[in-house]
Amino acid sequence: MDVSLFVDTLKLAGVYVMLAVGFVIVYRTSRVLNLAQPGIVLLGGYLALTLLPRETYSDARFWGVAAVLVLGGAAVGLALYVLLLRPMAGESRISQVLMTLAALFLIEAVVEARWRGQSGFVQLPGQSTSWEFLGSNVRLVDVVPVIVSVLVLSALALFYRFSPSGVQMRAVAENPALAARRGINIERAGAIAWGLATALGVLAMFLVSTQGSVSPLLVGTAIKGFTVALVAGLDSLGGLVPAALLVASAEVVVVRFLDPQLGEAVPYVVLLAVLVVKPWGLAGTREELDRV
Repeated sequence: MDVSLFVDTLKLAGVYVMLAVGFVIVYRTSRVLNLAQPGIVLLGGYLALTLLPRETYSDARFWGVAAVLVLGGAAVGLALYVLLLRPMAGESRISQVLMTLAALFLIEAVVEARWRGQSGFVQLPGQSTSWEFLGSNVRLVDVVPVIVSVLVLSALALFYRFSPSGVQMRAVAENPALAARRGINIERAGAIAWGLATALGVLAMFLVSTQGSVSPLLVGTAIKGFTVALVAGLDSLGGLVPAALLVASAEVVVVRFLDPQLGEAVPYVVLLAVLVVKPWGLAGTREELDRV
C-alpha cells in the first residue's frame, strides 16, 4: 500500500481548500469575484521571506510574524473593501470584478518592484519532524495543511451558524434586499467577509510554503485555488472538501504516473469537465449561475 499517494493527495487538498475558501467567503456575501486574492497570497509570501530570515530563528519569532501577517492581511482586505468596493456600490458586478483585477495587477507590480522576482523558502517550525507510517515517511508539514483546513472549515461552520455576525452574513448571502429591510448592515457584513477572506489568504500562503518556495509563481498556485472554488460552487463552503479532493487526487495521479509538467493543467481540466456537467459546481446553487 502506497501511503505516500494518499498523504500527497490529502495535503494538496488541504492547501487547495485554504486557497479557495477566501473566494467563497467574499462571493457568497457580496456576489463579487475577489480576483485580488492571489495578490494577497503573493504579497504575504514575500513579506514572510523578508521578516523571517533564512538562517535559524526562534519558533516564537515565527508565530509572532505569522500573527502580524495574518492580521495585516485582514487589514488589507478591509482597506480593499472600503476604498475600492464600497464606493462602487450599485455599479455593475463586472465593474467591481475588474476593480479587484486591477488591484491584483497593482500588487504584482509592487512585489516585482520591491523583490525583483527573487524566490526563497520560508523556514517553518517542525519542518524536519517526520514519522514512519506503514513503510512511508510522513512529515509534519504534510499533515499540517490537512489539520488547518479541517479546523478552519469547522470554525467557519460554527461562525456562520452561531455568531451574530455570521448569521447576518448568511442573511445577506441569501437575500441582501430583505436583510437590509430587517436592519442588517450590509456594508459591515461585506467588510467582515473581505477581512476574513484575506486573512485566510495569508494563512494559506504559509501552507503553500510547506510544499515549495515563495516566488512569483504563487499567483498561479492561488489561481488553482480559484478553480477549486468554481468546482465546489462559488457560494458553497460545503463543496470545498469534495472539490479539493477531486482536483488534488487527479493532479497527484497525473504527476506521479504520467508527467509532472501535465500536473499544472489538471485543475483546469477538472474544472472544465465539472462545469460541462454542472455549470453551478458540485454543490453550488443553480440560480447563482445567472448572477455570475
